[in-house]
Amino acid sequence: MYHAKLGDCMLTNCTTKESLTAEYLNSRECDIPIVQRYSGVDAGMLIPFIAASILFTIRMAAKSQRLGGGWGADDFTLITAYCLAIAVFALNVSMIQHGFGKNMWDILPQTNITEAYKRFYAFVLVYKALISLAKISVCLFLLRIFQSSIFRYITYTMIVVNSAIAVTWILVDSFHCIPVHLSWTGWENEESGKCIDFITSTFINGFVNIAVDAIMVSMPLYEVLKLKLSLRKKLGVAVMFGMGLVLTAVGIARVIILSSNDSTENPTFEMEPLNYWSVIECQVAIICACLPATRAFVVHYLPGMLGYSGNASSGGFHTSSNTRSKAGPAANSSKLGFISKSMPYRIDTTATSPQNASDSLVKLVEVHSGRT
Repeated sequence: MYHAKLGDCMLTNCTTKESLTAEYLNSRECDIPIVQRYSGVDAGMLIPFIAASILFTIRMAAKSQRLGGGWGADDFTLITAYCLAIAVFALNVSMIQHGFGKNMWDILPQTNITEAYKRFYAFVLVYKALISLAKISVCLFLLRIFQSSIFRYITYTMIVVNSAIAVTWILVDSFHCIPVHLSWTGWENEESGKCIDFITSTFINGFVNIAVDAIMVSMPLYEVLKLKLSLRKKLGVAVMFGMGLVLTAVGIARVIILSSNDSTENPTFEMEPLNYWSVIECQVAIICACLPATRAFVVHYLPGMLGYSGNASSGGFHTSSNTRSKAGPAANSSKLGFISKSMPYRIDTTATSPQNASDSLVKLVEVHSGRT
């Protein structure tokens, strides 16, 4: 009862800064420990970041050797996304160092609250751009593989949708407070202005991204099932593309975390779990986008890891034209000791002739020693 009346008194007669100071002194007087929800470099965020960095490096190495196809728009889009992933990780660490994850009244000096909110403002914008760029990179990659007209139409649509999501929410989050600087000084309650409900906006964005993730995962899986491959090979390729479900699961976890935390009373403490899962989501997005090229790299250098014997070819996707190599399969196989098909990077899954049906075999899987 005493604390409730004290709180009402502070809200009525004190400024926000004075109320926070009073709450801090009261907590120290009562020996209430200062709680730090997350450390600056938490293992839960660091491990996905390291994994994303390793797979990104492997993808760049694979591309430089033309494994998994040559350089394309998907690669340059992902390079931008990875740079943003580094920024997201660094901004979150800086936010924690300036007080995010602590009770608001335990953040001293109070200017650190403003500094933390400045970083949070940038964090949100970078996060929205990164997630959409990573998904656009995946769409561009799929366009290099599948040639079905319906599939390509849907893929181009998803590129437009992801671009629209990025532009819309970057604008919404950039100007969710008018004047804009209230985004990082509004906690002081010393200046009038107007801010939209950030939590509602974040909820909507989360649900939209989950729906987009589900569509994007289903797109390549459907195409793979139509290919004339053995069940084992279909499952191998499907599992690789199906890893996008991990990103969907993280997005769902992020929405659940957001709904279970009341960020209105103690935002610096309650919002950090959202930041935590946002960092993880960003790294998982990079990981998923790097899996095909990583697989090509592993098949080429460590074929035994994926159940292949002997030497491997490019282990992934070719960028050759729609005709077979003029040198013939013998010239290719004599050098590496296996049957190599000069395959198109684009795949026409609607082909019906024996010749085209053979050529439509996805170079995600290889032909070794005469075995398919």
